[in-house]
Amino acid sequence: MAQEDMERNVFLFPTRSVINYVVLTPMVTESLDKLTVCLRIYTNDRRYALFNVGTTESLIEMSVVFQSMPCYTDLPYCSNDIFMNTLKVSIPAKADVLDWNHICVTWDSYTGVLQLWVNGKVSPRTIMQEAFSVDLQKGFVLGQKRDYYYQKWDSYVSFEGEISDVHMWNRVLPPETIRKVLLNRRNINGNVISWRSLNYTLYGNVTVQPKLQCRYCGKLGLHHPGLSEQNINIEGLESEN
Repeated sequence: MAQEDMERNVFLFPTRSVINYVVLTPMVTESLDKLTVCLRIYTNDRRYALFNVGTTESLIEMSVVFQSMPCYTDLPYCSNDIFMNTLKVSIPAKADVLDWNHICVTWDSYTGVLQLWVNGKVSPRTIMQEAFSVDLQKGFVLGQKRDYYYQKWDSYVSFEGEISDVHMWNRVLPPETIRKVLLNRRNINGNVISWRSLNYTLYGNVTVQPKLQCRYCGKLGLHHPGLSEQNINIEGLESEN
């Protein structure tokens, strides 16, 4: 198990395979009744798992399967699935292909309100699993989703591409803080999982590679051509002090 500041790095998943994943060890392991998970992804794949709480031997807790554009339909958005225990909700959202996408999921068990944020834009709120809690005892897996009928990873949605800037909190972040996370503010770090102090174990052919480019990387200077914190043209994402 390694622990390090991953600020300038990414996890590279070279192929879509059930052998390729990363297990993150949370800094706290008590059950969560509120959470926010944020991460950045770069892929040319269409449908892929972002994360799974627990392992293949765990009781099913929570997982997120994301659908990037283009979709298989003529709709201007894609259906993205979030699973919790034995339930599933589908939330419309649109991501960019061959570009870094910043994704956040927030959930509050007291109200059941679930939100999906993609590149600073939030989808309509939905309700999922009131009075439930998410168990972190078995860790947090990147790049896979547990098959609901068998104790194995679901090969149809194994991730291929790059993952970076993974953070998790034991509370629901307000919109202004999620915008700061999008802009990669160094003073905003997860208190359950922090990319800048990460405990992780690599499996299969996943490797750690330098971050060559990313959108909204703040003072790192790692931008796509023409992008900077000063000229991000997204409503509501202006630099905040």
